[in-house]
Amino acid sequence: MDKKEEAKLTIKPKYNVLFSFLYNHVTTLLIIILILAVLIAENQLIGYGVAILVVYIVYLIINAVYNKIKYRNSYYKFYNDKLIYNNKIKDDNEKEVKYTEFTQIKYGQTFLQTVFKLGTIMIYTNNKKLTQKIIFINGVKDVKVVYEKILKVIGEKTTDNK
Repeated sequence: MDKKEEAKLTIKPKYNVLFSFLYNHVTTLLIIILILAVLIAENQLIGYGVAILVVYIVYLIINAVYNKIKYRNSYYKFYNDKLIYNNKIKDDNEKEVKYTEFTQIKYGQTFLQTVFKLGTIMIYTNNKKLTQKIIFINGVKDVKVVYEKILKVIGEKTTDNK
């Protein structure tokens, strides 16, 4: 790769703690609180219930810190003919995918993502590795606009090839 080549489009996912909590953890927390309420009402195992709640809250904090670091290190750079991205916590986990390997690009938003103005872009590839068949770009602010920018970048390249 020519390191001097400038990316046509760079996407930096945004981590939203409140969205992540509501989307991934609120149901579990409500179940734990409900179980704790029943245990307190029955005067049974109150200490264990409180301990479970404390451990879960510590888990939530560790999970939020981990995701914040992961999102800070994540990027998706679209060049003339390829996508170079890192979606892991380590900086040295860069991957490259040629546009010729793309089979489909979609975006999606759940109701909750719409409320937070976030979305997910899915890039389907013909890669043989199962873990690299779909590239998920989560936490995309204004997902429809970014999706259209990706199509434009890829479209410009396919026009150049004709």
